[in-house]
Amino acid sequence: MDVGVFTAAFGISLLELSEAGAVTAIYQGIYRGVRPVLYSIAGVLLVLIPTFTIGQYITYLPLDYVLAASSVILFYFGYRLLRSARRAFKHAKRGGSGEERGDVAVVFTVSAIEAFEAALVLIALIPRSYTSTLMGTLLAALIVIILTTLIRDRIARIRLPHLKFALSALLFSLGTLWALEALGLELTDIILIPLFLAYLGLNYLIIKL
Repeated sequence: MDVGVFTAAFGISLLELSEAGAVTAIYQGIYRGVRPVLYSIAGVLLVLIPTFTIGQYITYLPLDYVLAASSVILFYFGYRLLRSARRAFKHAKRGGSGEERGDVAVVFTVSAIEAFEAALVLIALIPRSYTSTLMGTLLAALIVIILTTLIRDRIARIRLPHLKFALSALLFSLGTLWALEALGLELTDIILIPLFLAYLGLNYLIIKL
C-alpha cells in the first residue's frame, strides 16, 4: 500500500463526502424520511463508480505525462482548499462561524458536485496506486455514513477549515514529489514528511497574512 496515496484519498474523500453528509442531514431533518439519503447516495455513486471503473485506465498512459498532469491537478486543488480555509479562518476571526455553506437546494446535485471535486483528485492518485486510492475512499465513505447515522443532528456543524488546511499541505507535498519525479528525479516517499511539514508552515504563514 502507498501510504501517501491512501492518506490523500482518505482525506479528500472525507472532506467532500462530509460536506455532502451535512447537506443530507439538513434535508433529512426537514423532510423526515430516507429520500434525501437515497438522493445523496445516488449523486455520489453517479460520480465515483465511473471514477473507479473508467478512471483506472489512466494507468496505461505514459507515467511521466500522468505524473506531470497529476501534480498540476493536486496543486490546483491544494490551492483551492488553502484559499477556502484562509477565507473561513478570516471570517471566524471577524466573529463569524468560519464555516462555508454551499447551495443546499438539491441534495442530489450537491452530493454529485462534492463527489466530483473528490474524483478530480482521486483520478490523479489512481495512476500511483489504484488499490490505495480505492481503500482510502471506501474507508472515508464508511466513516461518513457511520457518523451521519449516529450524529445526524450535529454533523451539519462539522468544522472543516482545519481539515482543509492540513489536506492542502498534503496535496502540495504529493504534487511536488510527482513533479520532481516527472522531471526524472528518483526520490523515495520518505521525502513527503519534510515536504508536508514545510507546506504546513507555509500554509500557516499564508493564512496569517
